[in-house]
Amino acid sequence: MQIKGTLIAIGGNEDKGGNAKPLHVRDTIHHFLNSGILYRIIAEINNPDSCLEVVTTASSIPKSVAHQYTQAFKKLGYENVRTMHLTSPREADHPDILARIKTCGGILFSGGDQLKLTAAFNETDFARILHERYLSEHFVIAGTSAGAMVMSDLMIYPRAQEKDLRPEVDLFPGLALVHDAIIDTHFLVRGRFRRLAFAVAQNPTHIGIGLEEDTGIIIRKGNKLEAIGSGLVTLIDGRILKEANHTVAQVKHDIFIENLLVHVLSHGNNFTLRNKKFS
Repeated sequence: MQIKGTLIAIGGNEDKGGNAKPLHVRDTIHHFLNSGILYRIIAEINNPDSCLEVVTTASSIPKSVAHQYTQAFKKLGYENVRTMHLTSPREADHPDILARIKTCGGILFSGGDQLKLTAAFNETDFARILHERYLSEHFVIAGTSAGAMVMSDLMIYPRAQEKDLRPEVDLFPGLALVHDAIIDTHFLVRGRFRRLAFAVAQNPTHIGIGLEEDTGIIIRKGNKLEAIGSGLVTLIDGRILKEANHTVAQVKHDIFIENLLVHVLSHGNNFTLRNKKFS
């Protein structure tokens, strides 16, 4: 079955219209009003009459986050935006909420704590409807930061200390909208190459997707990936991995990983997930 929906995973801290000047990347000008990441979400929905639902479940400041996004989309001339803050499967499966999910044109999961998302949505009718619409309809599912990390079948959950040098990475089941992938966010500013490399070494059938801030990917038909935004997308590919001592190393720097492939994409570059090639 060919997937008809679209995923948009964002590395966090995307431009919400606060930059006075457009961002220059190589010879391309990225402007919030006509090429920014939030603009790309509504462009993919491609129907001003369709509602975009912003889900603030992951956030500890949901009212503030909801206001930020409604104002940002209003700047883009898109006022058909509603917000929901759901904290449990019972709330997620309320008939009124399910009716909204069945009729909206797209959904955006905000950042925060990704375990709040899996706790609220895993094994719910809410999640089932999302999957069904994503598979069978022109339906857009976007997520930023934690909302992006939860999209994959394996989801990184950070330890209390970001600079923890242990090679083991804590992985939990995500919402499994994209398979054989592990998504990490705030990739450059928080120095997360190490943990994504370790995660791929532990799971070499999965490709690691590292997203810088104000940077994202659009995945169409479950396969074709397009890099968007002002930063870089780092892909960590373990297909030809030969050896790694991640089970031996503990708290020292004596980790080694041999033959780990790294691809770097910028705005407009494409990559196919199934055969793992630039297209």
